[in-house]
Parts: sequence; structure tokens; C-alpha cells
Amino acid sequence: MKALYDSEAHAMYIDVVDPPCWAGGGADDDSYPVLHHYDEDDRLVGVEILSADTLPEAQIVSALAGLELDVATVVASWRAALAAPDREVVVGPALPV
Repeated sequence: MKALYDSEAHAMYIDVVDPPCWAGGGADDDSYPVLHHYDEDDRLVGVEILSADTLPEAQIVSALAGLELDVATVVASWRAALAAPDREVVVGPALPV
């Protein structure tokens, strides 16, 4: 997963598909402040987290419940992007040695 935290906007976007995909359908506002983005075929392609630097982790985990996502990897992406603001970070499976 790729994540980018915009420190000026205090918002983060996490691509949950590889390669990243355009979110044609917009965000699911019912999940505010963790917005689910879907493509035109209604597939989840990204997660936008508003107030990403102050939102409690438990609220993020709760907002992701019921989605077909590796929540641990999304949370790791969120943590990594906060640690490296204004840079793209990639979190994924371990690479073979």
C-alpha cells in the first residue's frame, strides 16, 4: 500500500490497490473522517483519512471494519506516513531474501 500524508492539510490518502487507481466514484461520506474511495466498478481503491495526525487509531480501525482490507497494513501505512510527512511511503509484504 502507498500512503501520502499532507502535513498542511492534515490529511492522508492510502492507495489500497496496486497499481494505484483513480477513484472515479468519489468518497463514501458516510464513513467521515475516514473516507472510502471507490472506482466506477464500486471496488475500494483508496482510503482518505482527514485529521490524520490527531485521529485516534481505534477510530481508524473501526472505520475500516467490514471492508476486505488488511487493516494491520493500513494502520502501518498510516503510522509510516505520519512519520515521514509530505513523502510517499510504501508498506507491503516482506521482500524475499
